[in-house]
Amino acid sequence: MSPRAPDPSSPRPLDRALSLPLLEIAYRIATLDLSPEQRSSQLTIALREHTTDADAETRLKWAVSRIWTNPPEPSAEMIGWAIDHSEHFPDRRLMHAGALLATVPFVGTTLAHLGRSFSLDQTLTVPDLRRRLVARWGDTSTVRGAAGKTVTTLRRLEIVTGGGPTSITRQPALVAGPLAAAWLVHALLLHRQATSIDVRDAADAPELFWAAPTTPDSTYPHLEQHTEATNRRIWAHASNALSSVPSTDRRRL
Repeated sequence: MSPRAPDPSSPRPLDRALSLPLLEIAYRIATLDLSPEQRSSQLTIALREHTTDADAETRLKWAVSRIWTNPPEPSAEMIGWAIDHSEHFPDRRLMHAGALLATVPFVGTTLAHLGRSFSLDQTLTVPDLRRRLVARWGDTSTVRGAAGKTVTTLRRLEIVTGGGPTSITRQPALVAGPLAAAWLVHALLLHRQATSIDVRDAADAPELFWAAPTTPDSTYPHLEQHTEATNRRIWAHASNALSSVPSTDRRRL
């Protein structure tokens, strides 16, 4: 009997190391004008060139489909925008890293730990990182294995170097244009399951240590920027922005 694919809506750790070519396959299929069933079939066929038939139908397929062809519902608008606006992502590594942040909570947690360590000039190895992730996600074989697989994925995207007993170090930051930078703020909100974030906190978010500082473009359609009564500027989901700001201070920047 073939193993059943896990439910894409469940917040599982990343149990397959991914690469830019694998992520590009999923993205390309997501851009096709196909039914969900046709996309699923095409993805399986494409993945068979990179793995076993069983993996192409289950674990690896789940890992990449959750990101691009069947993302969690809260991430659907953000992922859809990237699918429709590839011109804003000349560096595809940045696009895939942002999609991973928004759709795979385990990756976001990993990025947060790495970003905090880098900001404090702390040395961090995979065993160190694994201990922190186990404390957050539980001590299971899946979580323990996912720590190394996530670092391998980030290394293949040239976000970090190192791994195993070797210290993990950051690579030069990836450059995002203004609209892509706003899209990354959206990814950050989705990862944190937040409706809004202070503009300064978004700029300094440890989860985004790998993206070069860029002023986000406020014309990105799924976020709005507002000023609260204390002159605190926030980014908020477009559907929630007005309800999060006092009625006397709803000033669109």
